[in-house]
Amino acid sequence: MTKLFKYALLIVLSVLLTFCSVTWDTTGEFLKSHQVVISSEQIEPDSMYNHSWLLTVRQPLDHHHPEKGYFNQRVWLSHKSPEAPMVMVTEGYMAPANYTSELAKITGANQLVVEHRYFGMSVPDSLDWQFLTVEQAAMDHHKIVEIFKDFYKGKWMNTGISKGGQTAMIHRAFFPKDVEVTVPYVAPFNFEREDHRLVAFFDTVGTAEQRRRIREFQEEVLKRKDELMPFFYDLIEQKEYSFRMGAERAFELAVLEYPFSLWQWGGPVDEIPESGADAEIMFSHLHRGSDFGYFSDQQWNSIGPFFYQAYRELGYYPYLASPFKEWLSEIKEDTVSNRFMAPDVDNLVFEQDVPLRIFRKLKKADPRMIVITGENDPWSATSLEPEGFSNVLKIEKPGGCHRTRINNLPDSLRIKVIKQLGEWLN
Repeated sequence: MTKLFKYALLIVLSVLLTFCSVTWDTTGEFLKSHQVVISSEQIEPDSMYNHSWLLTVRQPLDHHHPEKGYFNQRVWLSHKSPEAPMVMVTEGYMAPANYTSELAKITGANQLVVEHRYFGMSVPDSLDWQFLTVEQAAMDHHKIVEIFKDFYKGKWMNTGISKGGQTAMIHRAFFPKDVEVTVPYVAPFNFEREDHRLVAFFDTVGTAEQRRRIREFQEEVLKRKDELMPFFYDLIEQKEYSFRMGAERAFELAVLEYPFSLWQWGGPVDEIPESGADAEIMFSHLHRGSDFGYFSDQQWNSIGPFFYQAYRELGYYPYLASPFKEWLSEIKEDTVSNRFMAPDVDNLVFEQDVPLRIFRKLKKADPRMIVITGENDPWSATSLEPEGFSNVLKIEKPGGCHRTRINNLPDSLRIKVIKQLGEWLN
């Protein structure tokens, strides 16, 4: 039996020791007792759960003024026992299906997966963008905690990946007593509309040779754009993509996005085609490294709410076009902002004080958090630092990317995380 397994087993056994069984009717009656849970559909549970439901929770558009109307929020509930811990997954985007999070598996917890307001099926009838704020989202999550803490009496945790992890930290900043432990994965904590740390990161990530290969690949793709564009047009016809900014500008944006995407998802730098490679090989590699659909009209509606949040309160990153200006025909600016991807862009102003206010709230609350990042993930450049906190454990996976999780950490770090969870939950 490995040391890691013993630690995980200790956590699970300790929280399972006093569990009692509960019938479906008991949980069902609890759900029916809350008028804000306006529908519940029993679904097939994962193997570690007794029962699962797809729920619809009625939420105010404006928690400060409920008279302004409501929307329905999609929530997935997976049930073990009222006495088991609870993990609330604060999705940063849509939550189209139920699943079991890594943290719930490690701790043997019940689970709630909460779709973010204005994403997926949790969209108001009228898209009044003024109500898409971090505070309103945090109040959504607080309301869900209030509902389910009446039934689930064990210790509570919240968690999320990327923007979902950012959402978990923001929820904890506004309502530090809602949960005992927060585990954000690969989550940014930006302080500017376009955070300069997300530009400086690319001057130091990897080795000098890796950075050189990436830069030379971008240059050659742009120099040979006329050779590569026929492959691009074939692809967008096959995918039925359209681009309101024009296909050539979309192609150039994808080339500028390439380094971020390559490092974020751990693409192997040693597979970058050598200079002079066949045009189809060059295009194929660019396509694997940079998602052309990201800039398409077809993804605009689903990703638009994110860009609204990014350019109102959360921050994002720009593209530096100046090093490639002589090979760019459609992009004229030196620094390219993705602000144009946001809806209601004409009325959009970045509220600089919001991230600073959230940070101050977190500092004051000093909540128990395990911040997990990957060394080579660009979002690690703006991840929360533990300095000034006494209850924040930061774990960075050497060479890790945006896929960094507890279970793929090196053994020493994985054991450290599981041990800390065990101490905090017991």
